[in-house]
Amino acid sequence: MLPLLFLGSCDDDDDITPEPVVVNTKVFDLGSVSDPDISGTATFSELDNGDVQIDLDVENTPANGMHPAHIHMNTAAESGAIVLTLGTVDGSTGESSVTVNAFNDGTAVTYEQLLNYDGYINVHLSSDELGTLLAQGDIGENDLTGTSKSYELDSGD
Repeated sequence: MLPLLFLGSCDDDDDITPEPVVVNTKVFDLGSVSDPDISGTATFSELDNGDVQIDLDVENTPANGMHPAHIHMNTAAESGAIVLTLGTVDGSTGESSVTVNAFNDGTAVTYEQLLNYDGYINVHLSSDELGTLLAQGDIGENDLTGTSKSYELDSGD
């Protein structure tokens, strides 16, 4: 009888892709719309692989609800079409996270482009009640920085 010989290889984790690393972050405020107790933040994180992670953290959302969120074009005051679907905010945690590299129409988008985008975020009550907003905030070039500058004016004729 010949002894059986089994040959095999061990998996040495060479095939594991490392998790992307956060390179930069920018936080935008989300203000209340329908309930003054609801507010939050949207954190845009540039990842070293070129993707952008967008984390929403909304406080005091209705528990047990699922609250869809989107980036729209223009300012919140002007309103505009949805350009990017974000993660759905879980009402029990107030959190969502999504990683993106393109708008809904397939157009590529980078971290820098989002930081300068003419847009705003809406967090809705539910997919059936998109008209009811829980939180909203301008992003990109529309973000209010709180910085102001005064100029002295001379009198004219």
